[in-house]
Amino acid sequence: MEKTPPFAPAKAVPGISPAAYHDPEIFRAEEERIFRRSWVFAGFTDELARPNDYLTRRIGGLDVLVQNFDGELRGFRNVCTHRFALIHRTPRGNGMLRCGYHGWTFDRDGVPYGIPGNEANFGLDREGRCGRALTPVAVAVCGRFVFLRVAAEGPGLDDWLGVYGDVLRHASEIFVRPFDGQAMEWAANWKMGVESVLEVYHADLTHPTTFRKLVKGDWRCDYDGAHSRGVTSVSDKSARWWDGVSDRLGFRPSSVLREYDHLHLFPNLEIGFTRGAVMSVQTYDPLGPDRCALSLRLFLADPDGDAGKGGPAARRLIEEGARDLNVALLREDQEASELAFRGCRQTERPALLGLNEERIQQFHAVWREMVGV
Repeated sequence: MEKTPPFAPAKAVPGISPAAYHDPEIFRAEEERIFRRSWVFAGFTDELARPNDYLTRRIGGLDVLVQNFDGELRGFRNVCTHRFALIHRTPRGNGMLRCGYHGWTFDRDGVPYGIPGNEANFGLDREGRCGRALTPVAVAVCGRFVFLRVAAEGPGLDDWLGVYGDVLRHASEIFVRPFDGQAMEWAANWKMGVESVLEVYHADLTHPTTFRKLVKGDWRCDYDGAHSRGVTSVSDKSARWWDGVSDRLGFRPSSVLREYDHLHLFPNLEIGFTRGAVMSVQTYDPLGPDRCALSLRLFLADPDGDAGKGGPAARRLIEEGARDLNVALLREDQEASELAFRGCRQTERPALLGLNEERIQQFHAVWREMVGV
């Protein structure tokens, strides 16, 4: 996909068709034309640090994996070329690229080099084994963020991320250790989840005691390619509190991500920064037209961890507070998104997106271009 021109909303516009949120044919088109052709976030290099560390993901309806081969990351379809079994069966682990069904074992090129009973039963020579190689998946890294692309051809990761690649590289130096992870399943289309974080129009009523107290609401937006960025000022009270915590506990907050800074990296990666001290990383992975899986990971700008100033007890209190706030906020978004998804199946009239929802306007424009609607 070529980069879209800079986005500049001029007026309220209709959103995508309500059917785009629940029609199975449109969902299948999204799997093929969006998720298989885009760079999709898979995890962090920390999770793939040792030889034979692996991650598995489902992208565009296909099971894929990324694995560390003596320091080199390689990606493949997670389907054995013998009789279709999934090779790695857990989301994360460490082990040889060996199918647990019949023991076929694959090398860094995806070629089976270990086939039990090969000579007696299969008689595959080198050429025959190469003909049974796993289908490759592109792997690329930006900072500590690992991305996969199922399609054989497409833009490089740096071109895909554009100017926001610099933000990921900077964040990778500041936020080095996750302190919490959450997984939720929403009864809503994945786009409903993405849209819930692209505007603050709903903050007063949906998040009166959570997000609304954190920010002032003076939203500024910019765009690059398929992606967008929104920045709003942190409230004076929140700024004082986080600055005090960072000073007392020896955090090393970002000097440039000083407000509430949110990145949307198309199609489904959402990264939020609060006062340079907290990073949240969310994905909304499609499970079907009517379901998505939310994954949340939280980080502090605390490179020394429990060994830092204040000790483990003080740090734990900060972690628990940040986790509880984020989980409460997401539960509020979940309820609103699930009700909106229920409602979208009862109408044929598109939503009306105002200027205060301009990032959703841009998200819909990119979606239309990629799906061809």
